[in-house]
Amino acid sequence: MRARVIAVLAAGLVAGCGGSGVPAAVHTATSPSTPAGSGQAPGGPRNGAPCKPSAGVAPGTFFGYEGSNPLRAVQFVSPERGWVAGRHVLLATTDGGASWTVQRRGELDLVSVDFISADTGWAVGLDSLLSTSNGGRTWTALPEPCGVIRSVHFLSPRDGYAIAGGIDPVSDGVLAPASGGAVVRTTDGGRSWQPVAAPADPQTVCFSGGNSGWLGAAGKLYFSADGGQSWRLQAAGPHGSGAPAAPGVMFVQCASGSVWALDVGPGAASSQQPHIGYHASPAGAVPLFAEQYFPHPGVRVRAEAPSAYAGPVSAISSSAAAFIDWCDVCGYGTAPWVLAADDGARLDRAGTVGGLNQALGASFLSPSLGWVVGTWRSGAQISSRIVSTADGGRSWRVQYPAG
Repeated sequence: MRARVIAVLAAGLVAGCGGSGVPAAVHTATSPSTPAGSGQAPGGPRNGAPCKPSAGVAPGTFFGYEGSNPLRAVQFVSPERGWVAGRHVLLATTDGGASWTVQRRGELDLVSVDFISADTGWAVGLDSLLSTSNGGRTWTALPEPCGVIRSVHFLSPRDGYAIAGGIDPVSDGVLAPASGGAVVRTTDGGRSWQPVAAPADPQTVCFSGGNSGWLGAAGKLYFSADGGQSWRLQAAGPHGSGAPAAPGVMFVQCASGSVWALDVGPGAASSQQPHIGYHASPAGAVPLFAEQYFPHPGVRVRAEAPSAYAGPVSAISSSAAAFIDWCDVCGYGTAPWVLAADDGARLDRAGTVGGLNQALGASFLSPSLGWVVGTWRSGAQISSRIVSTADGGRSWRVQYPAG
């Protein structure tokens, strides 16, 4: 099972291209003909020069830790083979993290990696899209549509889906676009992209094989059984009196025939951030936990969130996932996490991730074996680290400290 990665970080990327080509309508079970309207990026995606990050926000800034050069994303495809991406660097290991090799260094601002095998993968940056067919010994820069690719999910060396363009909710520090994004598809490994009909303001997308796909859009969760030709609403997020005025950002990670999802924001108060975790199948979505400081009318959850702020999610299988939160006001910060098992019916609090104050990315291959990347603060000094556990979080080992 491939562990997928999400990271909660500030980027400030804004699409700025014109043209035409985004589908005008999307079909859902609740609204048979819902116009995409102003939620789509003006003109939609097309191949051409990449759009540039907003001048108002420094690329790579992470919750105010500008210049900390964090390692942001991690993915393992086996107990031995894995990759870590971040600002200015792309690392790989063939021995489970005992040693790491720099595969690429320089003017990079990478935020995620997506490998479908030990050889074939992609790395997504704030201003670049890279691909490899030899495990990362060489990487090829691919042309991007406009707006730029934000995240990718590939099913084969040729077939994949992505979110392109959009505007970040900079105040919440979330990479996925809050609005203005578009779903795009490739059939040639990412060399060209075509628009896919979707609900307004798509944020994250994944497919679990064949035509079964999941979409986060405007803080809502959708399912498609026909390759994205139509989408059915599965979870609407908080609604009714007391619900946030603005939508959150829904992150999705596919696992066989189901999905693990995290609805984040908007806003934060009293050093806490609204977020709700979900497990869903084509039959429906089940809310698992929520930050209880905030009202979430219409959503009944089983437990309190792991901690105050949302962090990364790693889908282990269709029945298990790791959710890692963080707490900035807990001394120098901690990264409490929970292991969801039995389709989320059991939520086992697994303590905190050792060696990190804050987690940015996670990749678990089993409930026992996982890797987490994030930041460590010692006084005024901030560094990035890779840590791992082989016993379900009872102990952690620092594998790679980066200044």
